[in-house]
Amino acid sequence: MYHPPFAGARRRAGRVLAGLSVGVLLAATTMVASTTVAQAADFPDKPVRLMVGMAPGGSNDTVARMVAAELSKRWPQPVIVENKPGANSTIATGELKRATPDGYTLMLVISSHVTNTLLYPNLSYTLKDFAPVSLIADTPFVLVANPKFGPDNVHDLIALAKTQQKGIDFGTPGQGSTQHISLELLDQMAGIRMNHIPYKGGAPAQTDVIGGLIPLIFATPTQSLPFIKDHKLKALGVTSAQRLPQLPNVPTLAESGVPGYEANVWFGIIAPAGTPPQTVAFLHKEISRVLQEPGVRQRLTELGLTTLDETPVQFQQLIDTEKTKWTKVIQEANIKFD
Repeated sequence: MYHPPFAGARRRAGRVLAGLSVGVLLAATTMVASTTVAQAADFPDKPVRLMVGMAPGGSNDTVARMVAAELSKRWPQPVIVENKPGANSTIATGELKRATPDGYTLMLVISSHVTNTLLYPNLSYTLKDFAPVSLIADTPFVLVANPKFGPDNVHDLIALAKTQQKGIDFGTPGQGSTQHISLELLDQMAGIRMNHIPYKGGAPAQTDVIGGLIPLIFATPTQSLPFIKDHKLKALGVTSAQRLPQLPNVPTLAESGVPGYEANVWFGIIAPAGTPPQTVAFLHKEISRVLQEPGVRQRLTELGLTTLDETPVQFQQLIDTEKTKWTKVIQEANIKFD
């Protein structure tokens, strides 16, 4: 059989090159894996900032400080909570966008992280400017009323609202707040129109319900449970798909004449877009370990929160779903700010 000149040499060279290629690929893979492990082992080598876009004392601040304290116990460097209130958290969120995407600047956000981008057209950022890290917990609102308010359930409230031309007064923490948008969703799904009364925060709105100046608000469990127990407020319904364990006898709005209604507040931690995937994965793993601690879960339950511990992918899916849902509500209600 005829063999072209140097054919055997070329075959031998090809086998050598193929072997080298496999070896180089394995070496490169090992190097990348080693680098990822090394980065995780070295992180953090300086303090980590966890920003909160609200003043100290609220639920999001409490959750942030709980997570920060537990991570600080695990890491050689502390996690420092920085409160940067203003403009419904958009000032802090804009600062996060400008931060170096290295995992050392994070932010605890709530549901308004999504709705802010739908309400404020002139923001310096979009949702794509951030990388979800961990979805931590969520909680419903409790529809609470002054004890002297006539209706004792959502069915009767809707029936009454349909007879009121001027609408029933309904307080919220402010224009564009999650409670405001949840109220608009209720109006749209129930075929009613409440009279929106915006306040500068949830506490003064609840004070006025207790005092009888307005009849209704959506309140967080943390905010309302002590007053419900003392009979200073009465609970008509909860906005989650399932009943709240702390109020097992209070039905959901979906059970009470508004099928499909759901409006929760969720809490999550995000990083600037461009943060290395291995850093995001490390941060999520560490936060997940914190959320498995029985003491942390108990504290979240006491705050009226349900622990979620969901992955960055699941967190992104929630953000996408929320954007679609609330875009329709906001457009129909014609809510917009400069």
